[in-house]
Amino acid sequence: MLHYKLIINMRKDPGMHHSNEKIPKYVVQSPPSAPMSDKGLYMIVDTTTQGTQTLYLVIVAVIILSLMCFRLWPMWLKKGIWYISFYLLVFLIVTAILRLIIWGILYHFGLEFWLFPNYFIDSNDPRDSFWPLTSFEIRDD
Repeated sequence: MLHYKLIINMRKDPGMHHSNEKIPKYVVQSPPSAPMSDKGLYMIVDTTTQGTQTLYLVIVAVIILSLMCFRLWPMWLKKGIWYISFYLLVFLIVTAILRLIIWGILYHFGLEFWLFPNYFIDSNDPRDSFWPLTSFEIRDD
Protein backbone atom coordinates (compact mmCIF):
# COMPACT_ATOMS: atom_id res chain seq x y z
CA MET A 1 0.00 0.00 0.00
CA LEU A 2 2.95 2.28 0.63
CA HIS A 3 4.36 1.42 -2.78
CA TYR A 4 1.13 2.39 -4.57
CA LYS A 5 0.71 5.54 -2.43
CA LEU A 6 -2.60 4.36 -0.91
CA ILE A 7 -1.22 5.17 2.54
CA ILE A 8 1.67 7.39 3.53
CA ASN A 9 4.06 7.10 6.46
CA MET A 10 3.80 9.86 9.06
CA ARG A 11 5.99 10.77 12.03
CA LYS A 12 5.92 13.19 14.97
CA ASP A 13 6.83 16.75 14.16
CA PRO A 14 10.31 17.26 15.66
CA GLY A 15 9.46 20.92 16.41
CA MET A 16 6.76 19.94 18.90
CA HIS A 17 8.04 18.76 22.29
CA HIS A 18 5.14 16.68 23.63
CA SER A 19 6.94 13.40 24.20
CA ASN A 20 4.53 12.20 26.91
CA GLU A 21 1.65 11.69 24.46
CA LYS A 22 0.89 8.23 23.14
CA ILE A 23 -0.55 9.57 19.90
CA PRO A 24 1.11 12.73 18.58
CA LYS A 25 -1.18 15.63 17.68
CA TYR A 26 1.22 17.14 15.19
CA VAL A 27 2.59 14.95 12.43
CA VAL A 28 4.56 15.45 9.24
CA GLN A 29 5.17 13.14 6.33
CA SER A 30 8.14 10.80 6.65
CA PRO A 31 10.53 10.15 3.80
CA PRO A 32 8.93 7.83 1.23
CA SER A 33 11.66 5.20 1.70
CA ALA A 34 10.84 4.64 5.39
CA PRO A 35 9.98 0.95 6.02
CA MET A 36 6.59 -0.06 7.38
CA SER A 37 6.49 -1.06 11.05
CA ASP A 38 3.89 -2.01 13.63
CA LYS A 39 4.68 1.13 15.65
CA GLY A 40 4.31 3.40 12.64
CA LEU A 41 1.74 6.10 12.10
CA TYR A 42 0.03 6.02 8.71
CA MET A 43 -2.50 8.16 6.88
CA ILE A 44 -4.89 6.93 4.18
CA VAL A 45 -4.69 8.92 0.97
CA ASP A 46 -8.15 9.62 -0.43
CA THR A 47 -7.94 10.17 -4.18
CA THR A 48 -11.64 10.54 -4.94
CA THR A 49 -12.55 13.87 -6.48
CA GLN A 50 -15.14 16.25 -5.08
CA GLY A 51 -17.45 15.45 -8.00
CA THR A 52 -17.28 11.71 -7.30
CA GLN A 53 -17.99 12.25 -3.61
CA THR A 54 -20.96 14.46 -4.49
CA LEU A 55 -22.28 11.79 -6.87
CA TYR A 56 -22.01 9.12 -4.12
CA LEU A 57 -23.83 11.43 -1.69
CA VAL A 58 -26.67 12.03 -4.15
CA ILE A 59 -27.01 8.30 -4.88
CA VAL A 60 -27.17 7.42 -1.17
CA ALA A 61 -29.70 10.22 -0.50
CA VAL A 62 -31.94 9.03 -3.37
CA ILE A 63 -31.78 5.42 -2.13
CA ILE A 64 -32.67 6.47 1.43
CA LEU A 65 -35.54 8.66 0.24
CA SER A 66 -36.88 5.90 -2.01
CA LEU A 67 -36.80 3.42 0.89
CA MET A 68 -38.61 5.92 3.08
CA CYS A 69 -41.36 6.19 0.43
CA PHE A 70 -42.08 2.44 0.56
CA ARG A 71 -45.83 3.10 0.84
CA LEU A 72 -45.75 4.83 -2.54
CA TRP A 73 -44.11 1.92 -4.34
CA PRO A 74 -46.26 -0.01 -6.84
CA MET A 75 -47.86 -3.18 -5.51
CA TRP A 76 -45.89 -5.50 -7.82
CA LEU A 77 -42.60 -4.16 -6.40
CA LYS A 78 -43.79 -4.51 -2.80
CA LYS A 79 -44.88 -8.10 -3.47
CA GLY A 80 -41.58 -8.87 -5.18
CA ILE A 81 -39.59 -7.60 -2.17
CA TRP A 82 -41.88 -9.59 0.15
CA TYR A 83 -41.44 -12.83 -1.84
CA ILE A 84 -37.66 -12.42 -2.00
CA SER A 85 -37.49 -11.77 1.76
CA PHE A 86 -39.83 -14.65 2.62
CA TYR A 87 -38.10 -17.27 0.49
CA LEU A 88 -34.66 -16.14 1.68
CA LEU A 89 -35.83 -16.55 5.28
CA VAL A 90 -37.27 -19.99 4.50
CA PHE A 91 -34.00 -21.02 2.82
CA LEU A 92 -31.93 -19.87 5.81
CA ILE A 93 -34.15 -21.63 8.37
CA VAL A 94 -34.37 -24.87 6.37
CA THR A 95 -30.60 -25.03 5.82
CA ALA A 96 -29.98 -24.33 9.52
CA ILE A 97 -32.25 -27.22 10.51
CA LEU A 98 -30.88 -29.51 7.77
CA ARG A 99 -27.26 -28.93 8.79
CA LEU A 100 -28.12 -29.69 12.42
CA ILE A 101 -29.90 -32.93 11.49
CA ILE A 102 -27.01 -34.09 9.27
CA TRP A 103 -24.46 -33.27 11.98
CA GLY A 104 -26.54 -35.02 14.66
CA ILE A 105 -26.84 -38.24 12.65
CA LEU A 106 -23.18 -38.44 11.61
CA TYR A 107 -21.89 -37.40 15.06
CA HIS A 108 -22.93 -40.79 16.48
CA PHE A 109 -20.72 -42.55 13.93
CA GLY A 110 -17.63 -40.54 14.94
CA LEU A 111 -17.81 -38.14 12.02
CA GLU A 112 -17.80 -34.35 12.12
CA PHE A 113 -19.68 -33.22 9.04
CA TRP A 114 -20.97 -29.69 8.60
CA LEU A 115 -22.99 -28.30 5.75
CA PHE A 116 -21.94 -24.64 5.41
CA PRO A 117 -19.43 -24.66 8.33
CA ASN A 118 -19.26 -20.84 8.45
CA TYR A 119 -23.05 -20.43 8.55
CA PHE A 120 -23.28 -18.47 11.80
CA ILE A 121 -19.93 -16.66 11.64
CA ASP A 122 -20.22 -12.89 11.38
CA SER A 123 -17.94 -11.58 8.69
CA ASN A 124 -17.68 -8.61 6.41
CA ASP A 125 -19.01 -10.46 3.40
CA PRO A 126 -22.28 -12.45 3.72
CA ARG A 127 -21.16 -14.79 0.91
CA ASP A 128 -18.44 -16.13 3.24
CA SER A 129 -21.19 -17.81 5.30
CA PHE A 130 -21.82 -20.25 2.46
CA TRP A 131 -18.20 -21.06 1.57
CA PRO A 132 -16.86 -23.76 1.88
CA LEU A 133 -19.93 -25.87 1.25
CA THR A 134 -18.91 -28.71 3.58
CA SER A 135 -16.32 -29.65 6.18
CA PHE A 136 -15.51 -33.20 7.19
CA GLU A 137 -13.37 -34.66 9.99
CA ILE A 138 -13.08 -38.02 11.71
CA ARG A 139 -13.10 -37.70 15.50
CA ASP A 140 -10.50 -39.50 17.61
CA ASP A 141 -12.86 -40.53 20.43
